[in-house]
Amino acid sequence: MSIEPRAKVAPERVPPVWQAPVPVAPETAAQQRVVQRICARVAPEGVDVGVGELPPGGLQVWIDTPAPPAEPESWVLYHRMAREVALVGWHCEADKDRLLVLGWSAACLHNRIRLLQSGLRRLSDFEQTAQRAVQLDGQLDGQLDGQLDGQLDGQLDGQSRHGRPAAQVVAATCAAIERRLRWPERLAELDGFERSSGLPHLQLLLAQVAGLESKVAAACQEHLVMARVLARAVCEQYARHRDLRRAQRDVLAESRRWVHASSMIRGLAAPRPSFTGGGRPHMGLAERRIAASVINHGAPRVTPTAVIPRAGHPGHEEGAR
Repeated sequence: MSIEPRAKVAPERVPPVWQAPVPVAPETAAQQRVVQRICARVAPEGVDVGVGELPPGGLQVWIDTPAPPAEPESWVLYHRMAREVALVGWHCEADKDRLLVLGWSAACLHNRIRLLQSGLRRLSDFEQTAQRAVQLDGQLDGQLDGQLDGQLDGQLDGQSRHGRPAAQVVAATCAAIERRLRWPERLAELDGFERSSGLPHLQLLLAQVAGLESKVAAACQEHLVMARVLARAVCEQYARHRDLRRAQRDVLAESRRWVHASSMIRGLAAPRPSFTGGGRPHMGLAERRIAASVINHGAPRVTPTAVIPRAGHPGHEEGAR
């Protein structure tokens, strides 16, 4: 394992109260904010998390509540925090008392790269997002379909021309799909944090991580755009004929042409070389919609007929025109 060198960890968790506070470096303060966001997401409701600087380098995290949980629960919580923080790329050490966040780890950064690559492959499939969008995901929690019909009647009947009720349904659908994607929330925790290292090989890994994160963020945004378009289309179709099942079926059938555009073209076109291996490069949502709108994208290719030698020119062959 390769991590940034750190000095011996100090045994104190909190500096004595009589010492004057030491100004925190900007990069350390930014790291503290990121670790605070991650640990607050992992911690259960009602449990506060404290994050402080660990002299001479690194951070320490502890449960900052008047009545801390029992020892087995705190051990599980600290190790769960360590797992989530290590997914960013830091080397972590946890016990029953606190969590230590040390320098960048090459092994943890390699693991993050694998996770981002796997997430990018999963995000190339728009089918599940399309199905959840037309079902108005987030509107069926604890409700029957008939209740949803009544809810949409009350929201869209006579008010859809203003756009506010339908916009609320669309916003709730997009929020539910964003929670299922999981990556937008995790990437948002790193906003404003510039990652760097003094070791060249860790700099290369951090650069690769940043590039993959930008691709994953763009892919997530494409899913949210599609969810917004399809959910709005379902609301508009429902406002016309008041049949929710029909609206969902029609919108989903209309979207399948460009949801599956890349697979159709991949089956018809010859493989093209790419930097990531064989097959076609990743196609985004805009590329799929453009490809599906081309009229003759599925036309069969003209195959050459039997080759006939040309008179007067032995050995020269010409295919059919």
